[in-house]
Amino acid sequence: MKLKLFLITGIAGLLTLSSCSKFLEEKSQSEVIPKTAIDFRELLIGSGYMDNSEPMNFLYFMDDDVDFFLEYDNDPSNVVGTYEAQLNYLWYTWQPKLADRNGVGELIAEDPSATAYAQYYTRIMGCNAVLENIDKSIGTQQEKDRVKGEALAVRAMYYFRLANLYGEPYNHNPQSLCVPLKLTSGIVATPLEQATVADVYELVVHDLQEASSLMDPLPIMRKDYHINQPAIHILLSRVFLYMEKWKESVAEANKVFEQGGKLVDMTSLDEHSGTWLTYNNPEVEWLFGGNTQPNQSTYVPAVKFLSTFDRKDARFSVGFSLQNTGVSLASKLPTGLDLAQTLRSSEALLNRAEASVQLDDLGTALKDLNDLRRKRIEGYVDEVISDKAALLQAVRDERRKEFCYECFRWFDLRRYGMPEISHRYQHDLGESVLQYKLKEGDPMYVLPFPTSVILRNAGLKQSVSGQMPDRVGQ
Repeated sequence: MKLKLFLITGIAGLLTLSSCSKFLEEKSQSEVIPKTAIDFRELLIGSGYMDNSEPMNFLYFMDDDVDFFLEYDNDPSNVVGTYEAQLNYLWYTWQPKLADRNGVGELIAEDPSATAYAQYYTRIMGCNAVLENIDKSIGTQQEKDRVKGEALAVRAMYYFRLANLYGEPYNHNPQSLCVPLKLTSGIVATPLEQATVADVYELVVHDLQEASSLMDPLPIMRKDYHINQPAIHILLSRVFLYMEKWKESVAEANKVFEQGGKLVDMTSLDEHSGTWLTYNNPEVEWLFGGNTQPNQSTYVPAVKFLSTFDRKDARFSVGFSLQNTGVSLASKLPTGLDLAQTLRSSEALLNRAEASVQLDDLGTALKDLNDLRRKRIEGYVDEVISDKAALLQAVRDERRKEFCYECFRWFDLRRYGMPEISHRYQHDLGESVLQYKLKEGDPMYVLPFPTSVILRNAGLKQSVSGQMPDRVGQ
């Protein structure tokens, strides 16, 4: 997309820290000042929407869907001790210094603007600036409502991600400290205190509900890289699922299909079909952001996870490529400059299925599960599952397959009770292969703030994970 960027006075000022510091230098982004609602909609694309990068792609290394590629070309020397292996070692082994340096000892957060924390707040800044000025723009009320709805929805998504990076799971401790809430574009002179997890979720729900009330009466627009009404309801369904508000999650998922959400039969796809996470897939309601899988030459899909796929599952045959070593590498995500993340209707179906199990509506949940599998697995025969616990696990397993390597799994593990997981790693050739463990309920399920961010905002308190001793492999 070729976009215009516009000047808004003060848009480059620091939003999340005190006035004595900035994440960005204050400067004009263009020579044009936005005046119309259409101008502000384009401004939102440039300063509020995500570009083709992903601040939290490090989550790829942290969950249980990834493994160290010791089998590379049947020669561990291709991986063990290499720069790429060491570079991402701290994330992969959940070390307490992972927010400040990489595995080869380089400082990665001396400039706060380089952190995931700051990058999300920079986008929030863009949303706030648009929200403050859209009502004064030139245009119809419908045009203004669409821009305002988009800005609210996108801001909500960023706060949802921040809450699940730096706050405890909502269903574990909603009153624990999370991240600051900054809802204006002005620079503040005092430190910003952390809101609670419950406060952040309250804002997320409020923003998404207001966005849907503004946009639902409007025509649904698809394939234009702007968030639309079904995508907003997918997000709301997800947020309510995390909050364990099961009825609300089901209601929002239903709206996705009422607004034209589709399930596509993927069984006709073959290995030459290319990625299916694009607007060519009718399930995709919104395409945004960058690749969430930053490396798979040294860290690859875990064999145990891959074994859960039926080999007639299109998500496996199209989503993974088999290397000459016999190891499958994920190929589902677009690469290069392409936008890579999606909100798609299959999530609404799986959100509804999981919530329905929790509501003891096993019939609806089983129907949704079978409906999805028929669209994914060639020759699938409907399964009958009458046990609630077994059905819940089956739905969650299906979610894992559907959204692997899309920054879903780490957040899901948190709300599943923060289970113990382990990663194998070999530091140097000739040394033992070690197991690093993330214990059940481990403090690292809440990520530490980068030190530079805390130094710039005295209102932040470091997480327990950032105060732990180095994690040792066994």
